[in-house]
Amino acid sequence: LDNNGLDLYNNYNGNPVGSPTYTTSFLGYGAAINLVRSSSQYISITSRQLLMNSSSFTIEAWIYPISFTGLDYGIFGQCQATTTNLCLHFMARNNQLYCAFYFNDIQGVTTLTMNVWTHVACVYNAATLTQQVWLNGVLDGSRTGSSLYQGSSGATTIGATFNPGSAAGFNGYMDQVSYIARAKNDTEILNDATLYVYYSFDSGSLIDGGPNGINGTASGTITIITGRVNQAIQFSSGAYVSYTYAPFYFLGINNNPFRSWCVHVLVMSSTGNINAQLWNGGTVGASGPILPLNSWTHIGYTYSSTNGIRLYINGAQVATTGAISFAASGSPMYIIFGNDDGRTSYCTPNYGGSFNGALDEFYLYRRELTASQVLALANP
Repeated sequence: LDNNGLDLYNNYNGNPVGSPTYTTSFLGYGAAINLVRSSSQYISITSRQLLMNSSSFTIEAWIYPISFTGLDYGIFGQCQATTTNLCLHFMARNNQLYCAFYFNDIQGVTTLTMNVWTHVACVYNAATLTQQVWLNGVLDGSRTGSSLYQGSSGATTIGATFNPGSAAGFNGYMDQVSYIARAKNDTEILNDATLYVYYSFDSGSLIDGGPNGINGTASGTITIITGRVNQAIQFSSGAYVSYTYAPFYFLGINNNPFRSWCVHVLVMSSTGNINAQLWNGGTVGASGPILPLNSWTHIGYTYSSTNGIRLYINGAQVATTGAISFAASGSPMYIIFGNDDGRTSYCTPNYGGSFNGALDEFYLYRRELTASQVLALANP
């Protein structure tokens, strides 16, 4: 939805209806669509028919709901007729997710939060007739349906659902809307909702291997070496990886699991100890061991307001702060790998600088990983 209704793959291009406007995407690049319900704004896909009948599918979107009042607010729809199994409507009903085939429906149990970016999904498995709704990667409702979805015509719409003679428009922002003709599994949905970036660094690539396409930019000399998994990148003095835009929306929200602002989040002290830190009116951190030279070490850093910082070395927890809150910046953030780009004097703590070594297999999630999940990443 980067200032238009075009399909990324140019197969199912849509037309904006009602002159919707666009706003900055939470990803920092591109745009998100701004839909006003009272102006009947939505995207209509009429370039070709999206055939969903008698087949599995997954519908996903990022939504930012504004001023919902308990009515129906459409996210994705396709309605052939107001007859059971001929009218698909994925929407919010009474401020809860609702994925329906017209009297063959599943509703979630969690109330949507206004004015916050939220990942939503409707998953349908035609083989088992299982209908599911997912909220931020967590299953929010599931049932075994009565029969297959059978709709084979009717306009497909984003930001509105239509029954003949009536409409339910969305109110707020939408981004990253996708349809795939299979039922995604639990791990895929969780990663789509919470894996923010992943860099394998294979062949020196700074292309994001996660769902969001947040690619990095190198400054200085970065070389390719044999990695812990395939290849890694090695930094010379002063080199770093950064971004030309601020893509880390969730790092700027108070007490959202794992975020920061002008903080040396992971830094080595002058003694060689690895320190994990954040800001709470002052520097709060967990200090780890001195890292061995010339060998690969896996570092895991998790945070939630309940558990605080937990620092892991090679899959084992070595330090924690206990429960703490975090005072974030309130705006989308940048991160920098391998250096602080000259910010040592005014970032906290006031030490840091260039990293001399290699990085491989970087993951950033917008959730707190469990100890077993960190251990799995430490042993690829």
